[in-house]
Amino acid sequence: MKTHFQDLYQYSLQSNQTTIGLMEKHSSTIPEKTLITFSHMLNAHHLWNHRIEGSVSSFKVWDIHPIHQLRKINENLFEQSFRILEEHDFERLVNYVNSQGESYTNLVKEILFHVVNHSTYHRGQVMFQLRESVQDAISTDYIFYKRK
Repeated sequence: MKTHFQDLYQYSLQSNQTTIGLMEKHSSTIPEKTLITFSHMLNAHHLWNHRIEGSVSSFKVWDIHPIHQLRKINENLFEQSFRILEEHDFERLVNYVNSQGESYTNLVKEILFHVVNHSTYHRGQVMFQLRESVQDAISTDYIFYKRK
């Protein structure tokens, strides 16, 4: 299972970096909603990492980050995620409070999968927005990442 998650997180890292490159290329013309969506995706990843580690998050779910900071934020998130994959028991329960103040409990492996799934969903939205606004988009589908 650990190897599978490492692969999914490598895919997500690469897809985010590629998406950030496209956003940097069109930084002066991308819609604000695109930056909001991508920032939200990173913020959620950040929040989930901190919930797993039991530490305090420095981002809120709808914080907006400047394009020039996205690459570094993304790299830091994945360094933390790869450390989590190495150090945490996938079967451990994590108790947390969501952004609406509601308490929940999930397994580490459920959270790890959610982060990848949530990111894939929002990258798709970002690509749709970029295709509409700047007529430039790429596929970040997992199968394209895996093709040799």
